Amino acid sequence: MYRRGTVVVASDPFGNAPRRPYLIVSDGSHPFAGAQYIGAGISTKEYDASVPLAGAFVEGGLDRESFVAPWAVVSLREATVDRAVARVEDDVTETTVRRLVQFVGYSGG
Repeated sequence: MYRRGTVVVASDPFGNAPRRPYLIVSDGSHPFAGAQYIGAGISTKEYDASVPLAGAFVEGGLDRESFVAPWAVVSLREATVDRAVARVEDDVTETTVRRLVQFVGYSGG
């Protein structure tokens, strides 16, 4: 089971690359925790709403400057995840989730 805040490499439904890194934003309360995860795509391109990962790794890392794209949300099945490569500070995951919910119109606490 991958914990919230883990960076994993999994299938890429968005681009031309067969694999891409994702930040796991779901936790143990997910109805299918351990079998399915909510992930936010990670890119080397920076946009206004991106969350930078520079200096945010507490374990492992990525080999290129990267940014979480909180609008690029996917449901990852355990079988599509190749491996975990890093963990990020809790603040990065919290910032990603706050930005993610703004894209779906949620403004509550």
